Amino acid sequence: MQLKWQRIFTVLLACTLVFGSYQPIGFAVEKAETISVHGTEQTGNLLAETNFTYEENATAFDVLVNTVGAENVLYSESQYGKMITSIKGLAAEGTYFWAFYINGLSAQVGADSYIVQEGDELSFHYVDWTSTVGEPVSLKVVGDNNKGVITDTRLSFIEEPTAFELLQVVLGSEKIEASDTSYGKMINGIDGLAAEGTYYWAFYVNGEMAEVGADSYILQPGDEISFQYESWETLPEGETESPVEGEVPAMSPEDLQTKVDATFDYVLANEISDWEVVALKQAGKTIPVSYLENLKGIIKEKEGRFSRVTDTERYTLGILAAGGNPLDIEGYNLVEAIYNGNLTKQGLNGVTYGLIALDSASFEVPEDALWTREKLVNYLLEQQNEDGGWSWDGGSVSDLDTTGMVLTALSNYQDDEVTKQAIDLAISFLSIQYKEGKINNSSTAAQVIIALSSFGIDAGGVDFTQNEVSLLSYFLTFQNADGGFDWQGGDVSDVFSTAQGAQALVAYQLFVNTKGSLYKLPLVAEVPVQGEQPEEKAPTEGQPTVEQPKDIQPAVEPLKTDTTTTSKEAGKTLPNTATNMYNTLALGLFLLCLGVITFVWRRRKAA
Repeated sequence: MQLKWQRIFTVLLACTLVFGSYQPIGFAVEKAETISVHGTEQTGNLLAETNFTYEENATAFDVLVNTVGAENVLYSESQYGKMITSIKGLAAEGTYFWAFYINGLSAQVGADSYIVQEGDELSFHYVDWTSTVGEPVSLKVVGDNNKGVITDTRLSFIEEPTAFELLQVVLGSEKIEASDTSYGKMINGIDGLAAEGTYYWAFYVNGEMAEVGADSYILQPGDEISFQYESWETLPEGETESPVEGEVPAMSPEDLQTKVDATFDYVLANEISDWEVVALKQAGKTIPVSYLENLKGIIKEKEGRFSRVTDTERYTLGILAAGGNPLDIEGYNLVEAIYNGNLTKQGLNGVTYGLIALDSASFEVPEDALWTREKLVNYLLEQQNEDGGWSWDGGSVSDLDTTGMVLTALSNYQDDEVTKQAIDLAISFLSIQYKEGKINNSSTAAQVIIALSSFGIDAGGVDFTQNEVSLLSYFLTFQNADGGFDWQGGDVSDVFSTAQGAQALVAYQLFVNTKGSLYKLPLVAEVPVQGEQPEEKAPTEGQPTVEQPKDIQPAVEPLKTDTTTTSKEAGKTLPNTATNMYNTLALGLFLLCLGVITFVWRRRKAA
């Protein structure tokens, strides 16, 4: 019997050695370009949706010819360019023609004039122009008083294109300037008219200000879409500005909790976002069980691959907040997909939230990772502008939202002297901007409050007070009676402003209660239920050991740098964050050998 158990023990040791350190890995990939050719009900599809590659300045016509073969595409020359007359033997005749769609929208130029863009879905449809394809949508883009209406167009669509794709197809991608943010695309300019100063591009659906971003709104038949160049200093007719007079009295913990509770009443009455789940968790609120289950469904459907790395990053934070494990969620490792992902594709946002996600539960990052913490921190420091701020695209004109986000990401590295200098310069920059009235909406105020709270700086303190109005007091003027927040003033809350407002309130509450920063999220085993605190379990092999911070502490050791370098210079060294797999491997081999020796000795003794 003793011999039998020795054999079993030896086998178990071997299995532990082989399988104990295994973790499934998922890789983030970019959205693939596709082309398809659709015939009639009788002929069926002539070309199923197919991935294609393309060279710079390739046209949609080039892609079609390269995909189906030049012998299968017939065309005639016209004053408008090449007119396709036949594809794979199906000729355009009678009332039928070959319609060309870009991302589900009727193209405004011929296929030989359209330059293919990254992620394009090109499709050619054999269409009877006398039939009703569906009620079209209209697009109107209105500039300032000097420029007037830029376009007023109606066009048909198929499938589920977004309002942003509609704008791109009608005006051309080269005329749209947009940046990727954690909340979707922000339109920075249209047809050379930049969103700057007090002016921005407002997005309307059927005459109403949209509650989602243009890249999130799915077009519906008959929609009237409009983008209007507006200034928040010019209020709609009948509305009056909500003045901020005098400082709101300092809040007691009870008053602060009341505001937090009111905000989450609004949040839970709507579909919650990943960012709101983080705030719910840190506020000790109950997270709907359906959130994690729905997210698992998305990850399983997408096979752990997302075209935007910021999706991977925010899902990682949401999974942690809901009690899941992003190291192994439906068989995919989202953490690995971050440190080996294309983080710079979305400007500084991908790098910033990549660092935040990796530090959220102090995840281990291999030395050979595409993005180590050292590379992430150095990249952010190198992108800092002379005024102390950052811009999402690395440009010389700093924006306040990005500066707040980057500061939040760097809060774990303030013990390093060079990084601390960059941080101090950025905080001074934000203080000046507030006192000059440049922080003029709830979302920007929220991002700055989140950043300040992560450093233990009071957003209601003297450094962020102007005319007896603190940044915190100003921010709270945007909270409405329903508990939600609006962006620029008024009494109509919106989900995007409220999501950021909820985060800011919770971040400030954590600061007041000295409970650390917003994005410190321990890796726990299960979702907490009403009235219970999550039980922290011992980590399994390959998972980080984390604790709920009681104070603001760096996620890693201080950087070792040459203090004579500037924030624009590379070469700053972070501590070794490689996994302890090799130590575990050595220990496993030792135990295995010990088991074998014991087994042989016992057997000889028995003999």
